Amino acid sequence: MSKEASIVEPLAKTSWAEPRKEDFAEALRVIQTRIQKNEIQKAVPAVFARAAQSVAAHDRAVMILQLLQAPPTLYVYGFWQQGEGLLGATPEVLFDYSQGILQTMALAGTCPKSESTERESLLKDPKEMLEHQLVVEDISKLLGQWGKVEAQGPHILELPILYHLKTDIQVHCQTRPDFVALAKSLHPTPALGVAPRSQGYLWMQSLPGQEGRRYFGGPFAFMNAEEALCLVAIRNLQWSKDSAMIGSGCGVVAASELEREWRELYQKRLSVKKVLGLEV
Repeated sequence: MSKEASIVEPLAKTSWAEPRKEDFAEALRVIQTRIQKNEIQKAVPAVFARAAQSVAAHDRAVMILQLLQAPPTLYVYGFWQQGEGLLGATPEVLFDYSQGILQTMALAGTCPKSESTERESLLKDPKEMLEHQLVVEDISKLLGQWGKVEAQGPHILELPILYHLKTDIQVHCQTRPDFVALAKSLHPTPALGVAPRSQGYLWMQSLPGQEGRRYFGGPFAFMNAEEALCLVAIRNLQWSKDSAMIGSGCGVVAASELEREWRELYQKRLSVKKVLGLEV
């Protein structure tokens, strides 16, 4: 047995420092103040649970074995090098291009399954539908330069412990897009950033709890000369040489309520722990 294996507990047994509710409450207040002033319609803050422990080789092996059992509604992805990395299973695709067809999705609007019997269907929830429609309109407008935009939805996407609103969007392109330029133009959609885009998103860096996001939500692409799949790097565990963290974000609009959003954020982090086998 190596020295590392003998002295380091499995990551599944480590203690996680949860994000501070008061930090998120302040972020929500700032965003809703900007909404009230008609500066923005929506923004997506993120919070993080953190552990003072890195990911050892045996942790990584356990998580990869768990990810092999992930449902087909999730895209498994990750990388690691020189003591840092990330592993996750995201439901969100930034874009998928093959044989002249550019496909993407609007994925916004969430209900934990544990609350589904107590709430209206996502399809009938004005707050969730507004949040979703802002993403649909933004993506459709951006992709119009490539051809006629076709959208199908919204419908309910079922994940292991969450429901999401999803609209499938595609364009038959006359020419192949430059994949890197396409990722830069699409990212971040209002599912992760701010609506409207013209207000930018870097101002959110000053909100409490937003520091140290690192790769959370970034484009994660697989591409060759003619095809590309670009994922949105959510629902993951990130680690460095001495720490690990799990992030979750939520769309804040005028009708957002602190307690409901706070529960949603927790359920999203819980879904990450479950799919990685860290919830024991």
